[in-house]
Amino acid sequence: MDSDFIPGIYNWCDRWCERCSFTSRCRVYEKTENTSNSEPEEFWENLSQSFQETIDLLKNTAEEFGINLDEIEEEIPLEEEEEEEYKVAEEPLYQVTNSYLKTARVWLESDSFKAFITKLEEKGELGLITISEAEDKVIALSEAVEVIHWYLFFIHVKSSRALKEKQEDFWDEYTESEKSYNGTAKITKIAIERSMQAWIHLLNQMQEDQDRIVEILALLEKSRKLLEKEFPNLDQFIRPGFDEE
Repeated sequence: MDSDFIPGIYNWCDRWCERCSFTSRCRVYEKTENTSNSEPEEFWENLSQSFQETIDLLKNTAEEFGINLDEIEEEIPLEEEEEEEYKVAEEPLYQVTNSYLKTARVWLESDSFKAFITKLEEKGELGLITISEAEDKVIALSEAVEVIHWYLFFIHVKSSRALKEKQEDFWDEYTESEKSYNGTAKITKIAIERSMQAWIHLLNQMQEDQDRIVEILALLEKSRKLLEKEFPNLDQFIRPGFDEE
């Protein structure tokens, strides 16, 4: 029945239908139903730990590698990119999320992850760890990389969109809970935090790549802080379905 569908829920999601609990109430999913969404809650629960624990671990590891999370914005060179109508490319948030996109993409396209998975499988074959343990680690790591891949472009695109929307006069008369850019910023924050949790999982397993992963995590943490500074009322936005009891 039409009454079962949540109006507009698809406007504030991450488009990852197979990881969504609301597909049965989404009009867009009904029209494009061709994916599996078995046990999405279990997937996110297995991936995430307390987000504060994630931040604490990042701070401790960053300190070990001599990375100051509060100074990263100054270390990132500005890109000479122009927007036709808005000067979004000059915004620190745009710059940092763009740097994350480029830096994370370089790592993902390298052989680091593939080589680590190969070593894990070899350890299982040699009996250094059990086959079951090796398989479990490979699955967990692969799922973390899947999360990173999914949100890789999403974070930069959505944060840029939020910046553009905020510069428009259209939303001036609306309350904070109704302003579209707060909703866009909110789903961007969720994507950043999920990505950080996934990178933390890689950090805990891939000792040889810790320095590179910490740098990537630092960019995400800076993105999160800049997003919250630019959109201090993002949490006031109520996404239909997702944020309603």
